[in-house]
Amino acid sequence: MIKGIRRLAREPLLQFLVIGACIYGAYAWFGAADETAGEMTVVVDADRVQGFIDGWRSRYGRPPTEQELTGMIEQFIREDILYREAEAMGLGKDDPITRRRLAQKLEFLTKDVARLKTPDEGELEAYFEANAASYREPDLITFSHVFLDPDVREDATLDDAKALLAELEPLGEPDAEVLGRGDRFMLQSYYPQKTELEVRKQFGGGFTDVVMELAPGRWHGPVLSGYGVHLVYVHSLQQAPPPAFADVQQAVFEDWQAEQQAQFNEDFFQSLKSRYEIVVEPAPGVPGAIRQAGGDNDEAADGVPLLTEPAT
Repeated sequence: MIKGIRRLAREPLLQFLVIGACIYGAYAWFGAADETAGEMTVVVDADRVQGFIDGWRSRYGRPPTEQELTGMIEQFIREDILYREAEAMGLGKDDPITRRRLAQKLEFLTKDVARLKTPDEGELEAYFEANAASYREPDLITFSHVFLDPDVREDATLDDAKALLAELEPLGEPDAEVLGRGDRFMLQSYYPQKTELEVRKQFGGGFTDVVMELAPGRWHGPVLSGYGVHLVYVHSLQQAPPPAFADVQQAVFEDWQAEQQAQFNEDFFQSLKSRYEIVVEPAPGVPGAIRQAGGDNDEAADGVPLLTEPAT
């Protein structure tokens, strides 16, 4: 009996009938599309067809074949019809994914508008001067270290480090024999021309903040890291020169443009927001005042929704 039911459930005809019943039920629940509300016509105009051709050429380096172009047109028609029917059935209502995608699409459009703006004379130079530190090449440090393992030395670790430092200081720049005086370390002992970020990734922020300030040409320590205790010899610290505008002009323009886009998006959103009355209702079980997200009103009574001024 059970096998018979399972075999019946795999029948394509039955599956088709079930799917049809679900669609019929959705129409009954959400309401069928009102064919008189809009023109039941799908138009694929010449501009859209040309857009298909241009997009294909941009992606593949050649125009589409007739079959490929037909496929793109048919796919558009399919998507357009399904989109209209889904919208008519209310399937996009209160759907967070749909809402987010449409919001992102509008932001992309405003970014495209902002991208058309060009800087005034001297504006890029002023932006560069205000953000010159962002375009400076990183300093490069070269150092060696001797490691002392707290898991091995336990409470004697710091005392051992001080004693070993006293032995290393008169030796100056270390060789392989000197670097082997400590405990076994999982990484290397010599680090040539590393940026602060590279050192930070290897040893952590505390170690890096200390090492980048050490004077070259001598031993220092003890310096702590997440691994344990280190005695550090700084071979050199090459400080990068100030950046020249001509060398980073393209990067400056791209950063300026990104900032303009972000500001344009924010101004555009605030102009839209000013047309709405915003109501934020208190959530059950949340103590304290409920504040309007992104609003300027700083006063609210407990349990009372905050309202913006009605749009005028």
